[in-house]
Amino acid sequence: MIQGKNFWLCMLLVTVMTVTLTMGPAAAQEKKTLNFGVVAWSEALAEGELIKYIMEREINQPVKITNPDIGVAYTAVANGDLDLFIESWLPMTHEAYWDKIASKVCDFGPIYEDASLGWAVPNYIPKEVFNSVADMGKAEVKKKCDGKIIGIDPGSGLMQHSALMMKKYPELKEWKLIEGSDYAMVASLKRAMQRKEWIVVTLWKPHFAFSRFDIRYIEEPRTILGTEERSHMIGRRDFMDVFPSEVSGFLSRIYFSIDQVNELVDLYEKDEDTAAEKFIKNHPKLVHYWVTGEVSD
Repeated sequence: MIQGKNFWLCMLLVTVMTVTLTMGPAAAQEKKTLNFGVVAWSEALAEGELIKYIMEREINQPVKITNPDIGVAYTAVANGDLDLFIESWLPMTHEAYWDKIASKVCDFGPIYEDASLGWAVPNYIPKEVFNSVADMGKAEVKKKCDGKIIGIDPGSGLMQHSALMMKKYPELKEWKLIEGSDYAMVASLKRAMQRKEWIVVTLWKPHFAFSRFDIRYIEEPRTILGTEERSHMIGRRDFMDVFPSEVSGFLSRIYFSIDQVNELVDLYEKDEDTAAEKFIKNHPKLVHYWVTGEVSD
């Protein structure tokens, strides 16, 4: 796991500030509203609302969520215009953004691992006809898919690497990568599957589409989309100076399994207003540890 020196610096500062907290009320400061950047991807929105819910109710830390584009989010957290940002996908997906700002932020470490990028198709498309990017050179496949790959927001790492695929695979020479958004892509996928049409979409795991639709990744022989990824939470470089130690400690302890991310996203897609409360009810010991650092029996 590669987290970098910034992660360990954050951990040291959390420890120091926890000790400082014992100095008493005289050292306390009025809490500043935390400006939390959450890019409008399904799992990030669900995680963001959960983290906001816990911080406001358990730590008494006011939070304001904004939804910047991915490139804006990286620049803003490096400049201190955003206090916190999820999700930073490493080591490959957001590499171009990360390399520019790594020394200017505090890395709280991964909040989940085993993530991945890919292109997906409905499972009713026969594998013997279309199960790889290499198959996209077939005239039949191109015609049935209308020569389009339905993508998401143009600044995302997934779209940047998909654009590279368009250049590296000769089979994709006459195809078009369509820019859009997470929800526009899902809407296109749903509409096509209702009509039993062929479609290719850019996707990632974890994403609720894999539980909602009968779909699969197609093979990508050159692995331009990478393999396993991690989703990190990052903060402004002076985060420890601006926010109380209990906030930093809480953020440093947040970690989901992939199954827990999928559960949270599913709850959020069903009802945004109750998802956080239901997740906490399902995982009281986990959330207690995040907030206090205490492991319950």
